[in-house]
Amino acid sequence: MSAKHSRRHHRAAYTGLIRLSWEDASGHSTYTQGKCVDISESGLRIETPCPIPLRSYVSLRADRIGLAGSASVRHVVRCGARYAVGLELSQPIPGAAVPCPLPAVAA
Repeated sequence: MSAKHSRRHHRAAYTGLIRLSWEDASGHSTYTQGKCVDISESGLRIETPCPIPLRSYVSLRADRIGLAGSASVRHVVRCGARYAVGLELSQPIPGAAVPCPLPAVAA
């Protein structure tokens, strides 16, 4: 299966602010604000000004869409002065919190 079709859920473009917090390697709480790039039922792609360690657990909050919860960092790559971060949500996004209708996943 090609990478284009290997995702479990379709992504929807969404631009909005997201606040994140996590504990660094020494146990100190770290906070940052990022920009959401796209969203799916099970995750988010965001841009942040600082890297977040791979496999970290983060708390997140996106007030505009009423999303608050936790996620694990599955992907981090530097893109110029920012970092592209892929997050897998601990709980799926409730239908009411999704900013626009997501297409149905083909069986």
